[in-house]
Amino acid sequence: MPPSPQTVSHFFDSLTADYTAAIERCFPRYREMFWAIFEYLPERRFERILELGSGTGNLSVVIHEQFPDAHLTCVDCSGESLDVCRERLGKGNIEIQLADFRELEFPAETFDLITSSIAIHHLTSDEKQVLLQHCWSWLRPGGILTFADQFRGETDDLYTRHIENWKAISLAAGATEQEFAMWMEHQREHDHHDPLRDHFAWLSDAGFESIDCVWRYLLWGVVQARKPVS
Repeated sequence: MPPSPQTVSHFFDSLTADYTAAIERCFPRYREMFWAIFEYLPERRFERILELGSGTGNLSVVIHEQFPDAHLTCVDCSGESLDVCRERLGKGNIEIQLADFRELEFPAETFDLITSSIAIHHLTSDEKQVLLQHCWSWLRPGGILTFADQFRGETDDLYTRHIENWKAISLAAGATEQEFAMWMEHQREHDHHDPLRDHFAWLSDAGFESIDCVWRYLLWGVVQARKPVS
């Protein structure tokens, strides 16, 4: 049974004050992954952008800086995180929406770009497929979907090794055993990791093309796909 949005939001509400520092201790290559989202975007104008799982606004702020003329819609299920996001973004062509991904509704062909950072893995496999289908519908022809997230290894052995290596680099970067255990508890209770191969199949089934993983390290990766022009 998938976690309720209230349960997931409560966890991230408790981290809001120190979220960025906490995640960088537990995942030292966070910023590198983050920038891979932008590095592989085509050089074009994006007028309307949707961010799924905005949290405290780490990605939102960079989107707004990179595309200051775009209308940015930020969605998250944590009210406290969105309060921080709103304060960081300030005034501008910004829309903040408190919602669960499973309840989102937008008109077809609304956005030029849909993006997300470490959020979609909170959905079950079936829910991911539905969301990706919705993303295809919400994008305009030629629109881009790009997201950073955690992915399961192709085998249980690879997945276990990913977790072991993750713990080693986290402790080396300054995370404590207790802190890493907190993330593992959250992962057991709320996260649903699926292999990249499955995501590629779901994206293809939804109608996307030019599907690729443009960056990968242990569990983390950045996926990009495009809605056909016609």
